[in-house]
Amino acid sequence: MIEIRHTETSLGGIFEAWQEGVQVGEMTYRRPMPERMVIDHTQVFDGYKGKGIARQMVLAAVDFARAKGRKIVPLCSYARAVLTRTDEYQDIIN
Repeated sequence: MIEIRHTETSLGGIFEAWQEGVQVGEMTYRRPMPERMVIDHTQVFDGYKGKGIARQMVLAAVDFARAKGRKIVPLCSYARAVLTRTDEYQDIIN
C-alpha cells in the first residue's frame, strides 16, 4: 500500500509516496500566490514505475487544493496529462 505524505512551506511543498518505509516517489510544487499551486515535477523512482504512484500523488494534490480553495497550474507534463484528460478536474486547473 502506498502512503502519500505532504509537507508545505510558505513557498511551496512536496508530496512524497512511501511504501513499506521506503520513499518511492515525489511531486513538488511552488506557490507563487496563496491561491495557486504550480506543480513543477513528478517522479517515481526506479523499480516502482508503472504502478499508478504518480497518479496517486497528483490526486492527493487535487484533494489538498480543493480543501484549501486553491487552483493548480500543472507545469509538469505528467500532472498536466492527468488533470486535463478528465472533466472531473477542470474546476481545479488554472
